[in-house]
Formats: sequence, C-alpha cells, structure tokens
Amino acid sequence: MKILFVCQQYIHAARWISQLKETHHEIYVFDCLDRPIHKNLLWTNYITNWSKRKVLYLKGEHFLQKKIPKLYKKIEPFLKVTSSEKLLEFIKEIKPDLVHSLEMQSQTYHVLKAKQQFYFKWAYFSWGSDLYFYQNNITHVKKIKKVLQNVDFLFTDNKRDIKIAKQLGFKRKEQPVFPGGGGYDLEKYQQYIQPILERKLIIIKGYHHWVGRALSVLNALELIIDKIKGYEIYVYSAHTVVVDKIKEINKKYNTDIQYSTRNQQISHQELLVKFGQAKIAIGNSISDGIPNSLLEAIILGAFPIQSNPGGATEDYIINGENGFLIENPEDASEIATLILKTLEDDKLLKKSFKINQEKAKELEYKKIQNIVIEVYKNIEMSL
Repeated sequence: MKILFVCQQYIHAARWISQLKETHHEIYVFDCLDRPIHKNLLWTNYITNWSKRKVLYLKGEHFLQKKIPKLYKKIEPFLKVTSSEKLLEFIKEIKPDLVHSLEMQSQTYHVLKAKQQFYFKWAYFSWGSDLYFYQNNITHVKKIKKVLQNVDFLFTDNKRDIKIAKQLGFKRKEQPVFPGGGGYDLEKYQQYIQPILERKLIIIKGYHHWVGRALSVLNALELIIDKIKGYEIYVYSAHTVVVDKIKEINKKYNTDIQYSTRNQQISHQELLVKFGQAKIAIGNSISDGIPNSLLEAIILGAFPIQSNPGGATEDYIINGENGFLIENPEDASEIATLILKTLEDDKLLKKSFKINQEKAKELEYKKIQNIVIEVYKNIEMSL
C-alpha cells in the first residue's frame, strides 16, 4: 500500500512507523504542525516547511487567535496556508491507499476536513487522552463523533478506548490493542535490570499540567518523608511547578530529591538505566492511555504505582499483584499509603517482578511487529 501517516514528530510515532520500514509499503509522512521530520523517519517520503503566509502578519492577529478562536479559524485560510489545505493538496497529489492519523486533536481533525473533499480509506490510532479526556468536552466531542463516523480502521493502545469509540459512533473495523509505539527490544533492556531487593531508587514522572498530577506524588512524599530517607528519589520531565516543589521539600526537610526538567531532559538511555535501578516507578494523571513509561517500568522491573483513568491501566496492572493502581490521582494520602505498602513488602516486590518479566515477553519488538505487519496486510486485502 501507499500509506500516508499524519502525525506529530514524536519518538513514539517514529517507532510505530518504522515497524514498516522493511515492508513493501510505500510510506509518506505529514505533520499538521509542520515540525521538522523526526531523524528516525528520514527514510520516508515526507513533506516539511510547507506553512507559508499568504499576507503579511496583521496587528491583533495573535490576540484574535487566543481570545476569539472560532472567528480566527474562519479567517485563517486567508492569512496563511493551513494544515488542512496543504494536507488535502498532498493527498490529491500522492493518492494514498490508506491515510493513518496518529493522535486526534492536532492531527486527525485536519484529516476529517480532507476526507469531506476527497475519498480515501482512513485509519486512526487513539493515543493518550484523545478520547477519554475530550469525550466530555462539548466543543471537541462533536468533532470526535464526526471523525469516528468516517474512520474505517481503529487502532488503540488500551481496551477502554475501543468502548469509548463505539459509544461515540464508531461502527467499522477495530484492530488488536497495541503499545502506542510498537514493541521493545527486550535484549537491550536486560542489561539495565538490577536485583529488585537491592534497589534504593524511587522514580517519578514529573508531569503536572492539564492532566498530569506529579504534585500529588510530591505531597505524598512529604507525608512519609521520615520513612523514605534511606531512598534516592528522582523526578524526570519535571514541569516548573514540580521543580519549585522539589526545591521547597529539599530545603524544608534537608533532602536531596534529584530531577530533570521538560526542557533539559536526560537521554532515553539514561532514563532506562534509572528504571532498571528503581524499586518503585510512579506515574500519576487524571487522564491518559497506556504511558510508555509504565511499559518500560514493567520491562525493567520497577514496581509500578500508576493512576488508572477510566480503567485503562488495568490492561497491564492487577492491583496488588504486579503493581498498585492509584484510584484518586488528587489524593496524596492514598499515594503515600501505596508507597509504604510497596517498600515494606519484599514478597510483593519479588512476586510482581516475576509477573512483569512474563508480561514483558508480550511486548517484545519482533512479536509486536509481526502482528502489526499482518494487520496492515489484512487492511491492504480489504481495500
């Protein structure tokens, strides 16, 4: 097939698309945000640097975009080349057998506009908060329903989103549930795994924004600060408010919580090393799909304490067996209790490690890739 992927330039998108690198499919890539092509997708046929002005910048344009977005959207096509406009042009030019959009809000909405003007088969991969968070937003749910009524093939990274999609009007062909970025090279990961009972690190995802709730985790640490002083604590991808809170805790309790920020992140390999050293890995949010960080914690043997928005995390975690589910992401007391339960139960840690090492085998790269290639083959045969 000639496949056009419409996606942001994320490592997860690059990993997913690269599963098809050695196949007979002809791969194209378009990013509605017009960001530079990801280095791991330079082998594809891609288009970048297409966003151009039609007229010079007008005074008050930015204000209008922020304060009256509906009006701005109506006049935007007269000001510059829009993503919908360029995407439609690209689709008409290459005539793909399949358009596959990864992520809803910044990418898939633009595909819908093109679909209304030019026929093509359409696959959509639901990631993160695409459906779960936005299903209750009056403005977004109308667009989401229109998308799902037009999508031919649905991909998801969890079972929850299949149910939501059907409730919102999807009636065509659902695909198997896949990890969002494809599988993992387990042999490479093995070198980072340290014995679970020897580990002294607690690692925390530092997102605190519209859905992330890292501050609840830091508040939980404060509640048990005297009981965790023998442990190292590391927060990765920390937002500014999280960094401020870490500095406050360090000063108040004479602790040394380490962190890396969203803008100055450690490398992915360095993060993997830390997961392999961590006794506990904590991720907390009010909305998400299946975070890659959760899967990496499972593979690398860190006991996962993870929020469970809409029941998505239950696809991988049985509460109290191979991890703990945070039922209320805003409740620091609940999170503190789960941390202490984990640290005080060596039997649980050893049991969960064995369970998760078995689960990791289901995430092996070649195993996932073979299923993915078969799925695209079946789509090809159905066209």
